[in-house]
Amino acid sequence: MSPRIGISTFGPIPRGRYECPQGYPTAIHRAGGLPLPVLPLPSRMPEYLDLVDGLILIGGEDIDPTAYGKAPRTPLSRLNPHRDRAEMALAKAAVEREMPLLAICRGMQVVNVTLGGDIHAHVPDIFGQDVAHVGDEWAVLPHEIHLDPASRLHGWLGTQQFSSLSGHHQAIATLGRGLRACAWAPDGVIEAFEHETHPFLVGVQWHPELNADKHPVQQRLFDCLVAAARCYVRGAAAPENSTPPPSLPAGSAKA
Repeated sequence: MSPRIGISTFGPIPRGRYECPQGYPTAIHRAGGLPLPVLPLPSRMPEYLDLVDGLILIGGEDIDPTAYGKAPRTPLSRLNPHRDRAEMALAKAAVEREMPLLAICRGMQVVNVTLGGDIHAHVPDIFGQDVAHVGDEWAVLPHEIHLDPASRLHGWLGTQQFSSLSGHHQAIATLGRGLRACAWAPDGVIEAFEHETHPFLVGVQWHPELNADKHPVQQRLFDCLVAAARCYVRGAAAPENSTPPPSLPAGSAKA
């Protein structure tokens, strides 16, 4: 059976439905995994986790600042505390179970807050505007990413520098328990972290799902998640620090 990858969803507000942008499930399908939607229903999180072998926490709204001990800032994008609670429960359980987890944009921030960290409410207030991390009307923009060559993520992706598609106005401030930064934008914004002891817990601030069909480095994140989930299914050892998960040769990605 293919590894089953749970993917968090938007909703049910503001449009009265649950939604998942297609880039996430299609990238998982391309990697050989079976994508399954996980609705933001906090009380059902344990049942969802019993069904899946790995998780993606996707992008979306700002996290309610009261979740990390800060007063609301205006203007904020729409908030969804219900979704916050559900995804924090997922993140907490994934850490406890050592379930493979890829956290993207908002998802990266959810994991960080869950583990006791906090976030910058508005990137230009701290880092200025030399690097644009989001365009008008939340349009995504490209910028360079620099990876720590000693990180596991560098070993999995097989590259130290590449261009990403970015669409966020918030970013990691203080890192949560067990997390270490492993990639940065040119202005110093943390663009990725990995967990120091968890077999596969990776957070990225950019949106790899938007161009994974065209760029092997972006697809490789999903390939590595599925490979780690396959290990989780059969109880195998997690990928080593400097090498990609099983079946993925260094520096390559599945077509």
